[in-house]
Amino acid sequence: MRYNNVIEINSLTEGSSSEKEFEHRSIIKDLLDHSPNRRKFFRTLGVASAMAGAAAAVGPNANAQSSYTDFDILNFALNLEYLEAEFYTVATTGQTISQLGMTVTGSGASGATTGGSQVSGLTGAALAIAQEIAKDEQTHVKFIQTAIASLGGTAIAKPAINLGALGIGFSSVNSFLTLARAFEDVGVTAYGGAAPLISSKTVLGYAARILAVEAYHAGNIRLQISQNGIQTTALDGADHLPPPSGSMYFHTDNNALTEVRTPQQVLYLVYGGASLSAGGFFPSGVNGLFNMSAASAATSDNNGTGTGTGTGTGTGTGTGNGVISASPNPTTHTSNGDSMTTISWNAPSGVTTVQITIGSPTGPLFASGGPTGSAPTGDWVSNGMTFYLQNVSGGLPLTAANTLGTVVVTVQ
Repeated sequence: MRYNNVIEINSLTEGSSSEKEFEHRSIIKDLLDHSPNRRKFFRTLGVASAMAGAAAAVGPNANAQSSYTDFDILNFALNLEYLEAEFYTVATTGQTISQLGMTVTGSGASGATTGGSQVSGLTGAALAIAQEIAKDEQTHVKFIQTAIASLGGTAIAKPAINLGALGIGFSSVNSFLTLARAFEDVGVTAYGGAAPLISSKTVLGYAARILAVEAYHAGNIRLQISQNGIQTTALDGADHLPPPSGSMYFHTDNNALTEVRTPQQVLYLVYGGASLSAGGFFPSGVNGLFNMSAASAATSDNNGTGTGTGTGTGTGTGTGNGVISASPNPTTHTSNGDSMTTISWNAPSGVTTVQITIGSPTGPLFASGGPTGSAPTGDWVSNGMTFYLQNVSGGLPLTAANTLGTVVVTVQ
């Protein structure tokens, strides 16, 4: 997936739809900065969003669109929040979220939630924790629905969900915690993988806060897994198991960062396979733009040794002796708080085709081409953003093993 929507802002022309979108985002940021509380902000934003959206629609090139929008990212997250909210609500109450009166309608195909039941034996602290998580996930559903509507978009309907897809999760407390562990760890990596795709700082800020809550959940569930001696199985190459099956209480890589999964890699897990449009927990598929699973499962950033850190002139090298640099690096903040730079690369002999991705080997595509080249970024580079030089010669996959080098951009 390319960074099309942000790169277009780098080449705005007067009166273009991209310029109107940029103005729209500026209005949103200004309202947020001066809002005394979120509820009032969203009420006001509904009016401002409609006005700015109307202005964009009547401008030249009104039909021009990026390959995805922040609404697409939020709606993908909403699919997962529907799933988690249903899981914890059914496990703690025996009811679905629609039976509790929550809104589950919207764009796309609407479906029932099947499978699952109230978990017998879930008592004491374990029950209190599960109930609190259920409330959090229900609130996440409502919050994302409200955010999408207030920003002028349309939230998706809850798709059909099969809570019994794996045949576990409800027969005992241990079974419940096993599935909860999988959901929470995947949820954290899903938000981490989607974050680089978000262009609005307002949306990104709220997504970061939801991610943090999911990480709180994951840490607690993993501790319960360990304390109860529950055996777990790795979901894919990016999964790090807690004791007793593994050794890690926290789901981090060698750099003490969370692993990330792209939307497609997340769907690989919840659908139960490669290149699928439905299956597993979503028997009719998810709603929204991101609806096809990846061709292969995610791998850990620990796999392979193609990592490096840019210093001085901003060059980093991997095991393949490729060189990737950013100039300037460090770079300085611009008026919107981010920065811009130029990425240059030089792959070793024998490499014919490369891709430059952002955030991970499978992250958003920034540029592609021959073994040597350079490309300017837009005004969207944030401090710590990492660019990966990937060898894709002859169809090589986007994995850490094929990382030729990386560079980390510092924004001062």
